[in-house]
Amino acid sequence: MTRAEQIRGLLEEYAARRRENADALRRREEEAYRLDPEIRRLREEAVATAVGAMRKSMGVRDEARLRAIAEEMRERGRAINAEIRFRLQRLGLKENYLEMAYRCPLCRDTGYVGDAPARFCACFERRLSQMRAGENPAIVRQTFETFEESRIPEENNQRLLLLGARRMCEEYADGFPETRWKNVLLLGAGGLGKTFLLNCVYERVTRRGFAALNVTAYQMFERMRKQHVGSDLEAEGFRDMLEAPLLLIDDLGTEPIMRNITIEYLFTLLNERMTRGQHTFLATNLNRTQIMERYGERVASRLFDKTAGVCIRLEGKDLRTL
Repeated sequence: MTRAEQIRGLLEEYAARRRENADALRRREEEAYRLDPEIRRLREEAVATAVGAMRKSMGVRDEARLRAIAEEMRERGRAINAEIRFRLQRLGLKENYLEMAYRCPLCRDTGYVGDAPARFCACFERRLSQMRAGENPAIVRQTFETFEESRIPEENNQRLLLLGARRMCEEYADGFPETRWKNVLLLGAGGLGKTFLLNCVYERVTRRGFAALNVTAYQMFERMRKQHVGSDLEAEGFRDMLEAPLLLIDDLGTEPIMRNITIEYLFTLLNERMTRGQHTFLATNLNRTQIMERYGERVASRLFDKTAGVCIRLEGKDLRTL
């Protein structure tokens, strides 16, 4: 399942939550009205008071009069709310019994927070991560908090290099979107911790409530291929990569090279994201020379552009064999 499909499904899940919230509130209202009919009258009066204040304000240009009307409405509203709370408590019910209850008070079960452009709420991103973890359970275990310094050899400064890389990646994740560099390229042989750090960045950024897209190089290639040969629906995957506030690509260099697709679309992806000022985080086993040979100068120039990004090189023994 693509991220776009997961997001659509999750938005439907959140819409169902809101319907459940509304149904639950109606049931609580009916219960309170049955136990004390005066509560219904008081709530209707509160609505009528607000409507009446609006009508009184129509056509009034005197600022003092407008303030007096608003204060009169607020004073009556406070009195009505106090009476409702008193009656609810007398029934043994909580003061907020007649308020909408949300599973997430930050986004009010919409999945979004902030002003335009809104971003996904942390609760929404956690659910996405859990869904994705169903496909790759290792991701949920790879966080900065589970980083094990003791497993890293000290010989040839391997531990110092990886600790420095970890510090830079954590600063990047904690500072996003106001980072020193837009782009990060992790270089090094297999088993040095690049995928771990990439997943740590993804976990921290999404935990902070920002939207991010984490794909392997092969998944990236499949999105490119569908963009090239498929329908508009199939092309959504590539558009998601173009538009993601933070795009993370793991194992760059392991994807197939297909004529008119791999190199051309990778250049488009990198170039468009740089033009838009978006953040891209990549990890690869290739060195600079191998990247140049595989993708050509245009792609390499984007990957190694010092004005927009930083390269972090790791060296040492394969940690998976220790």
